[in-house]
Amino acid sequence: MAYRLKRKDKSVEDALRRIACEQIDRGLRAIAEAETAVAVHDVRKRCKKLRGLARMVRPAFSDFATENAAFRDIAGRISQARDAKVMQDTYDALMEHFAAQVDRSALGSIRRRFTLDLKATRQDGLGDALGEVESELRAARERAAEWTLDAGSWDALRKGFAKTYAKARKAAAKARESGSSEDFHDLRKRIKYHWYHTRLLSDVWPELMAVREASAKTLADELGNHHDLAVFEAYLAADPERYGAPRDVETAIGLARGRRARIEAEAWPLCDRLLAQEPKALTAQIGALWHIWKTPRETTA
Repeated sequence: MAYRLKRKDKSVEDALRRIACEQIDRGLRAIAEAETAVAVHDVRKRCKKLRGLARMVRPAFSDFATENAAFRDIAGRISQARDAKVMQDTYDALMEHFAAQVDRSALGSIRRRFTLDLKATRQDGLGDALGEVESELRAARERAAEWTLDAGSWDALRKGFAKTYAKARKAAAKARESGSSEDFHDLRKRIKYHWYHTRLLSDVWPELMAVREASAKTLADELGNHHDLAVFEAYLAADPERYGAPRDVETAIGLARGRRARIEAEAWPLCDRLLAQEPKALTAQIGALWHIWKTPRETTA
């Protein structure tokens, strides 16, 4: 498990460089060895993890804004291909969930449209885009090997961890109040960053952090499904004739709305448990565990 801070790291700065270079190398390897769809997915995943890593040390990382924008833009270069595949997968998952209630063949025109869109993205310069992404990742790796921090040990991590967690709590309150898909999407992003941070800190107490990590991942995945369904609805509503007969398209939109509502209802209890502690209290707890973990242990004969 490479995406974590290790006791053997000489410093948080060394860990930052190591993890960043490992993630970039994995993205480069995917471009070189994997099929296009797999490479697109892997590179985007690496960029998200790199942005989560940078956010963890943000207050001590003077190059945060530049590097965060760089990895965001790298992922953005290949986002169209990802979006087309996700819409196809979202349709399939929706039909499977409601298999006993709908005639899937009646809604087949929707999937055919998404399939055509996916083929178009793969033929529309995706290879060139991946080539540009590869070049940008190589340049980013050279920079990452020289990244520096203005603080060390827990001081380099504390504020970034606390700020990200506090933003997740605020996003949860806003999404609960508004119910808007945009606010749920923002909540998903904040929860995902918190998940990355629990992974980075997993060794401070593996048994405890494993529970938190699993909960954050489950919640982020479910909120990700919620967002994909909202985008699915938006595509269909914006140009319904493109996807089939009006009645069939409206049926699909209704199914997506119903599924989103169910996800929301199931997500709130998990979200409330995950975000129950005040930011200062959770940060203090993790900080105490960090110092225990980092303190040299005496051995007895």
